[in-house]
Amino acid sequence: MDQSERGAPERNKLRGAIAEMEVRVRGLSAKGETESEALRVELLEASWQALMALIQLEPEPTRRECPHCHGRIRQNATRCLYCFGKSAPTGAETASAA
Repeated sequence: MDQSERGAPERNKLRGAIAEMEVRVRGLSAKGETESEALRVELLEASWQALMALIQLEPEPTRRECPHCHGRIRQNATRCLYCFGKSAPTGAETASAA
């Protein structure tokens, strides 16, 4: 099995969900449709929930301020994404102080 075949069923499900969302979004502004506006919104919400279930996003990571440039970096970062300054993760600071 080559790399292009791995995950093909999952990609196909995702493509289908995205295509469904596209149809539903276009349907919101369609004039002369037989479906009521409330039904179109309900179908769009159902399509959105199906898409989100396929994507399975993780929660946004917690962030802190870089002590050097004050940019927002991940809580457990050891280097700043913006200035490359070194800093200990917040958890490490409290562990070393104890």
